[in-house]
Amino acid sequence: MAYNKEPDRLAPLKDALKAPGVPGGAWLLCGPESYLSEYYRSLMRKKVIPDPDMGFFDHVRLNGSEKSADGEENSLAARLSSAMEGLPVMNEGKLIEIAEPGFPDMKAAELKEFCTALEALPDYPYVTVLILCAEEEFPTDYNAQTRGTAWKALEKAGMHIIPFPAQTKAKLMPWCAKHFASEGITAAPNVIDAMIDRVGCSMTALSCEMQKLCAYLQANGRNAVSPADIPLVCTATDTAGDFALTNAVRERDIGALTRVYTILKNEKTEAMSLFFQISGAITELWKIKSGMADGLSREELIRLHGMKEYPMKLAMQGCAKYPAETLDRLMTLCSETDLALKSSPVDGYILVERLICAMSARYESELTTKEKY
Repeated sequence: MAYNKEPDRLAPLKDALKAPGVPGGAWLLCGPESYLSEYYRSLMRKKVIPDPDMGFFDHVRLNGSEKSADGEENSLAARLSSAMEGLPVMNEGKLIEIAEPGFPDMKAAELKEFCTALEALPDYPYVTVLILCAEEEFPTDYNAQTRGTAWKALEKAGMHIIPFPAQTKAKLMPWCAKHFASEGITAAPNVIDAMIDRVGCSMTALSCEMQKLCAYLQANGRNAVSPADIPLVCTATDTAGDFALTNAVRERDIGALTRVYTILKNEKTEAMSLFFQISGAITELWKIKSGMADGLSREELIRLHGMKEYPMKLAMQGCAKYPAETLDRLMTLCSETDLALKSSPVDGYILVERLICAMSARYESELTTKEKY
């Protein structure tokens, strides 16, 4: 079967912004990188309404949950159709921005009515419809085979859907360099790399931190960022990467385990999910430690547990940090916590925190014993 490559969704927007005249049509900007969505929305506003002071009548804002003066709720589709009909007053075109369209909660009939309104846009070449949705408002599915009903219906009705994914470090490095250069500041690749590691990959956060760095350097008569400037000026972003809990358990780093747990709890990760990550790492160590005690080689353990070479290497290194009796005790604690999570009225987070405290107490007890001897 031939592979159908996903089209470049951003290209039509770039072309519309460069071409003379009004872009027209309907555009939905979405995805986790809100900085880019906001950036292209600002360009679209400038394109359709060059002078904001003269655009009062030609910049229409609709909200999916607004009501009419008499308190009766009008459908978003009806309000969109009404807004499309009036001719521009002070500009060549008219911009209709829609906030909180509520696509995930739309009933089938409401979505169909909205799409019908969109299908009439070719009859209004002076109208540009622009919608910006956060990731939770319009979930981004990059797999064309599994996209939701709203995505497929809107696209069929002529909507340009442009998702902006979270950016990789490789893409952010040159972007950061250009940002610094625009302010007359230079930053070596290793310095930018360190800044991204500290701040994270959010373009909004990076933009703010680069502004701080530029202001700091200019105030001190300098034009180059040094490695020492990063921890001095930039605020560290507390994030928990993939496998952070697993890695903390393997490393037996109680401080990191507590920090990552707190971050994930604040992000509303369910207590049961946090427990499964911790208990899963402990169970993996216990199984591998037991196999090593039985004389199994690394290759035999890889085949037995279906693991790849590198994860097995990390797990075996983690096993070296735990006495066998400690892993036996932690397995018992995990079993007790599992039962309590499923049957006890006690808050799940408290139960997981008790497990972490028990892990810490066991570690402190071993350190004290070592000091005695």
